[in-house]
Amino acid sequence: MSVAGEKVVDTAEDVAEDVGHAYGAWFKSYMKIFGRRALEWFLVYMFGYYNVSFGWLMAPLFFLVLRDKRAKEKKVKFDIIRSIANADEKDIIQEIQRFSNLPSWVTFPDMERVEWLNKIIRQLWPYAGQYVKDLCKYSIEPSMRTALEEYKLNGFQFEKIILGDTPPRFSGVKVYDDTSRHEIIMDMDFAYAGDCKFEVSVSKFKMGIKDLQISGRLRIMMKPLVRQIPLVGGLQVFFLNNPDVDFNLIGLADVFDMPGLSDILRSIVTEQIGHMMVLPNRYPIQLVEDIDVVELKCPAPAGVIRLNVIEAQNLMKKDIGIMGTGKSDPYCILRLGAQKFQTKTINNTVNPKWDFCCEFLTEVIQSQELDFELFDLDDGPGQDEFLGRANLDVQEIWKNGEVDMWVPLSEAKSGRIHIRATWLDLSDTADSLQLQLEEIRALQVTTKNPLHSAVLMVWVDSAKKLNPSHKQIPDPFVRLYVGNEKGETAVRQRTNDPVFEEGFTFLVRNPRTQELKLEVIDQKTNQIQGKVELDLNVFLKERKMEVVGEDYSLSGASGGLSTLKLNITLRILKTALKTDDGDGGPQEKGETEISSSSPAAISEPPPSSSSSSIPPSTPAPPVPSKESVGIPDPIPADGPEQKSAPVREPGSMADQSEGPSVATDADVSVPAPGEGTEPPAEVTSVEEVMSTAATPLMQMFPSATSSEESSIRQRTTPGSNAGIHGLGRVQLTVKYGPRNNLIIVVHQIENLPKEEDGELPDPYVKLYLLPDRSKDSKRKTDVIKDDCNPKYDERFEYPIPPNELTQRTLEVSVINKKGLLFLQRSPKMGQVRLDCGLLDSSKMTQWYDLAPAADDDEE
Repeated sequence: MSVAGEKVVDTAEDVAEDVGHAYGAWFKSYMKIFGRRALEWFLVYMFGYYNVSFGWLMAPLFFLVLRDKRAKEKKVKFDIIRSIANADEKDIIQEIQRFSNLPSWVTFPDMERVEWLNKIIRQLWPYAGQYVKDLCKYSIEPSMRTALEEYKLNGFQFEKIILGDTPPRFSGVKVYDDTSRHEIIMDMDFAYAGDCKFEVSVSKFKMGIKDLQISGRLRIMMKPLVRQIPLVGGLQVFFLNNPDVDFNLIGLADVFDMPGLSDILRSIVTEQIGHMMVLPNRYPIQLVEDIDVVELKCPAPAGVIRLNVIEAQNLMKKDIGIMGTGKSDPYCILRLGAQKFQTKTINNTVNPKWDFCCEFLTEVIQSQELDFELFDLDDGPGQDEFLGRANLDVQEIWKNGEVDMWVPLSEAKSGRIHIRATWLDLSDTADSLQLQLEEIRALQVTTKNPLHSAVLMVWVDSAKKLNPSHKQIPDPFVRLYVGNEKGETAVRQRTNDPVFEEGFTFLVRNPRTQELKLEVIDQKTNQIQGKVELDLNVFLKERKMEVVGEDYSLSGASGGLSTLKLNITLRILKTALKTDDGDGGPQEKGETEISSSSPAAISEPPPSSSSSSIPPSTPAPPVPSKESVGIPDPIPADGPEQKSAPVREPGSMADQSEGPSVATDADVSVPAPGEGTEPPAEVTSVEEVMSTAATPLMQMFPSATSSEESSIRQRTTPGSNAGIHGLGRVQLTVKYGPRNNLIIVVHQIENLPKEEDGELPDPYVKLYLLPDRSKDSKRKTDVIKDDCNPKYDERFEYPIPPNELTQRTLEVSVINKKGLLFLQRSPKMGQVRLDCGLLDSSKMTQWYDLAPAADDDEE
């Protein structure tokens, strides 16, 4: 046969083989579909034949549909995040310019991009895979096998460990420059959405996870700084709040990937991550030997937040009846880092009153938030319905000492929550103990949740000579008890002289009556090797209420030679004063000076005479400092379109600096607040006085530039607390939050004018985010009846992308609601307009003078 004939035969055979494969594939797919449909119809027939309830058929179908929908949504989410992780920075910026979810280094100027770090991690990622595989095989696998054997689950091992090709990504980094000189604090926005895959087998069952996703803000603290390479003694790595965690289950575990069950499983995983490295838990890394290990692994907390969730109003109705009316069964979950509390459930109401008190140990102040989530309790197997979310900045509580305000709920159509938060410092003296006990005794009348008066820090260093006979070497660990709270150290394998080096922090209700109990236990036999019981009242008499490196004999130990080495520190909670001391935090008792750079966040205005050495009848001329008075502050011109500016507190100590020679040369005299007989409406002459004083003051400080002069002009020096227009003034907190939202807190108004007939006004505050005057842009406070000095402490939020912030103006109007007619137009008493693009993050809370209002909007 010729060559051409052989080629024709081969081609015919190939075509026949392809046709056969195609027909076989079609036949298999057809039979698969036919078999599936036949099985479905057979099941329906059998359900009807045996008179089985229709619900048994619908329930699994309902769950299968929900599972399929959930899987599709997760796939889209994973694909988007993974494509962002793999894309180049320029491509990302071009894509997201159309949306508001910009990276943190674009949203916040203090966050810097670290694309160079992402390139390094991408290069190192293949080598990290081998390290993780060895870590799982030789470290995690043996411990997991031993732990699971107690539950009759044998043969645990890793089948597959694949990290994938997608490395973690850092979208922004911030290094703080206002910290101690012995530490470096760095925040990094961490995101991992990789194609990893982990498979394990236990007792011949295979299961695993894939497509792991973790994102959150990671903080790295480098402390202490040392004088030897690597110049950093240790690292503390932790998440400020619980990270967002998601994953897909494979193998036998895929059975749990159902609505309800999967949420429970994910919450368990999130809690385990929280126990490892979410505040107050940290992951310490020691880099140098000769450092204070206690300070690295168990630093003292910054303070305690006592939180009171009082009530909520106008919540969404989730349990709707037939007639369209309904209620909810609301409860609130409170979180700070890994710490979590939950209020009781109030049934059938949209205005619940909880009056719930709890306390949070606060490790850090900067960039941490208290989270509040409200849910409607459902009795069925489904998930409780979401009612809204709110948050409160920890630094704001620390700065003011106490915060009492209404906070609107985000991600909800309506609703707000009333919160009172108090900052408690830690004192090394017992002077404030009795006062704190009386305070919590009064609070316990309204809440059943236990409150505390002290903080106990215990450092378990080591134990010695647990079993001197050496017949049986234990696997020891230490269990600690303080009241109903307990803690446990890690287990040390086969040793009579274990070194634990672990720290614990407990809240103590009353150190005069409570005790600390420690037990050294052998994990193999569960027998107590020895115990120590210490009365906390003893530490109240110690110097600074602490004991360092003390060896305590273990009672009940064999041989009587066993000891346990401990560091014990007791701190009494102390309520901070609500006065700013210049560093942004609450003023300690005994401090009398107020820095001129502190923001005007004082809840009460200072008196007119701020120093006892200056008689009220003879006001001394304030001595100008270079920063505050060296360059005069002209008063802005009147007019409704004028952007209002913050004012300094009259009579504050910032206006009375020392230096009489400077005062003599300048010869500047400003009348004391409240002095003089001219009415507030005629205070326009102050501008002339200040401009006259400008010449000698500028001669004193020739280094002042024109830019400094223009920035100084934005402030005002009023002659009275009624403001430069005599219409009063309003105290506001305005800041741009980390979730792309503009936060406004209306604190209070003072010295509003009375009506012409002498009646007191009924004021409320209305806000617009111009140029939008629609209903969605409108926010209002409650009306305060018959008051010229109303206090609101209400918080409002506007979701706004950062690229639109410079185009918006916040309008704050004070309106008198008093009137007899229902349709009477409410007259404006004053107005403030703030350019959102010129917000000062260092002075968020300030006083603003009310200016005459522009009558250009409808009520």
